[in-house]
Amino acid sequence: MRRHSLFEVIVFAAVFGFGCGSSTGSGNSGGAGGATGGGGAGRGGTGGAAAGTGGASAGTGGAVAGTGGSAATGTAGGGAGGSGGSGGSGGSGGSGGSTAGGGASGTTGTGGGAGRGGTGGGGTGGTAGAGGRGGTGGGAGTAGAGGRGGTTGAAGTGAAGGTGGAGGTGGMSASRCNAATPAAGTFFVDATAGRDTNDGATPATAWQTLTKVNATTFQAGNAICFKAGGAWTGTLAPKGSGSAAAAIVVDQFGSGARPRIAAGTSDLQALLLQNVQYWEVNNLELTNTKSAPGDYRGISVRGRDTGVLNHIYIRNCFVHDVSGVVNWIGGDTADDDPPWVKFQTGWDASKRTGGIVVEVESASGTKTWFNDVIIENNVIQDVSFGGIVFKQLDGGYGWGVRASKTDSKFTPHTKITVRGNYVSQTNTQYGCNAFYITGVQHAIVERNVSKDAGTSAIEIYNADDVLIQYNETMGTKQKAGGADSNGIDTDRATTGAIVQYNYVHDNGDGILVCQFAFGDSVIRYNLLVNNTRHNINLHSDSSATNQTYNNLIMIEGINSGNLIATSGTASETLAASYTIRNNILRSSRAAAMVVTGGAVTYSNNLFSGVTAVGSAAQSGDPMFVNSATRPSGGMSGPATPAQLAGLQVKTGSPAIDNGVSITGNGGVDFWGGTLYTRTADIGPYEAP
Repeated sequence: MRRHSLFEVIVFAAVFGFGCGSSTGSGNSGGAGGATGGGGAGRGGTGGAAAGTGGASAGTGGAVAGTGGSAATGTAGGGAGGSGGSGGSGGSGGSGGSTAGGGASGTTGTGGGAGRGGTGGGGTGGTAGAGGRGGTGGGAGTAGAGGRGGTTGAAGTGAAGGTGGAGGTGGMSASRCNAATPAAGTFFVDATAGRDTNDGATPATAWQTLTKVNATTFQAGNAICFKAGGAWTGTLAPKGSGSAAAAIVVDQFGSGARPRIAAGTSDLQALLLQNVQYWEVNNLELTNTKSAPGDYRGISVRGRDTGVLNHIYIRNCFVHDVSGVVNWIGGDTADDDPPWVKFQTGWDASKRTGGIVVEVESASGTKTWFNDVIIENNVIQDVSFGGIVFKQLDGGYGWGVRASKTDSKFTPHTKITVRGNYVSQTNTQYGCNAFYITGVQHAIVERNVSKDAGTSAIEIYNADDVLIQYNETMGTKQKAGGADSNGIDTDRATTGAIVQYNYVHDNGDGILVCQFAFGDSVIRYNLLVNNTRHNINLHSDSSATNQTYNNLIMIEGINSGNLIATSGTASETLAASYTIRNNILRSSRAAAMVVTGGAVTYSNNLFSGVTAVGSAAQSGDPMFVNSATRPSGGMSGPATPAQLAGLQVKTGSPAIDNGVSITGNGGVDFWGGTLYTRTADIGPYEAP
């Protein structure tokens, strides 16, 4: 978020210290917002090829994923004969259903970013690849219904070496609700044919209402199955907790549209999980539209005076049209826009409405936080304030607002994964952040798409050890009185942030480095294209540090935008340490700024269309393969590296072999190529 007005700075500093506030009014300058990303099972990538010893030729590995887990297909590579090499850093397994299947003998490709699979050496054929592992949430079963899931992996063929491993089947949640013979502890709900006097144990003896469900205390291993195509009004607020060995699962049974729950006129949310743990929610449609805005959410995950709450998984849901009020932290109350927008509401009351909100409240001061939360493969549309929100309470306890890197009061949510979600705020002028991730530690935000958010697509704030990767953000603009319009923001008191392999385009700012108070971040191997103000906005306090390397920062065919600039007062916002290396800075607009001064240093960058600065600089045409081909992603996921291959450079480019080697560089380039093949290259592509 941007630099605050004097009034906002005084108010916020008195309570929390400084921050980049998107909550200021339209008359102030600057801006920011941010996000988180992460590894683990995703939609992408092919497994590395690996061969074993044995028959004539290795069988090909099974494709990933059962349909019900909303996994996407990623093939495991089978190699040619010979002693089996390890699998590449292969495509992570499809999210939500199963993890990656086995390779053709050799070691299975590990989860993570999309890798370029190597081939096995020559020799005799390998043995059959191992079968895929069962889906998350339970043992193997039949493929689950619903979701954007990939098809079940087909078994690979083989010669003497045997057949390839079959793909993993769907997870427990889908198979429980659609089993031919329902297991004990499975409860069915049918809005039309059910009756609350029934036992709920079979589809034919289903319950009918949310009231019946909410009156029941569920046990570990139970499943609550709503009939596909059914519709309910009210709040689903179930009781009871599962266990580490057996979560409680909510899912649909039968085929057809997701079960729909619409909050009633007096309901604050459509689904409430309060002080419960070990729950997995799948394949619901939730909405909360009101005639006037208020303290509303689609899904509310809330803890209160209870200690740690574990294992909340929300997958393959459709959350839309939530009429949440927009409360900003600071700003000027003269900019209030009743009843929708209010300024000067403070930390705890601000930015806590929208699609899926995870938060804490307290009356007794008992530390409370969530651990092991996965929000995956959901579609979220037209919700205010934000799409996916994590908040931790300050409340005078200091759990959610860090005073220093070692603040003992800081009590963040831990082990957070936000993956594969599509958030669109196209049709609401009050739909702001797509992802607002605050008060977290050890978080991954990956393979998400943000379209037409307001203020910030992905913002991280008061956070530690956050990985933001493989996301696409586009179309972010100013909304609801917020000053910012960025694709990604590493904001106040954020440490250990890595922003890598993202496609950030056609926003206001690209990446805002807004580390007020303190913070450290790495921005590497991203594509930053045609963001209309500053593709990188340097806006941190003097105690912060940043490394920005091997990115493509490009303006092409538009009449606005700077490559690297600051929206703040240069003597303040450029006092942080910014080390900028190995980037391609290309502009068709000669006036595009590359800011210098303060503690900003440049080395080994390639400049095209603008004046070179710094040491060991290169100038000239980067020689892109085809920079005009830049498709956008959508509901099925971000644009793939293969679709963006036109932004690689050709042989003879001055980007090749003119970079400086950097340790701890992530190991692969934007397209999954190994670092380094020779001398380090400049830009996000490492030429073979």
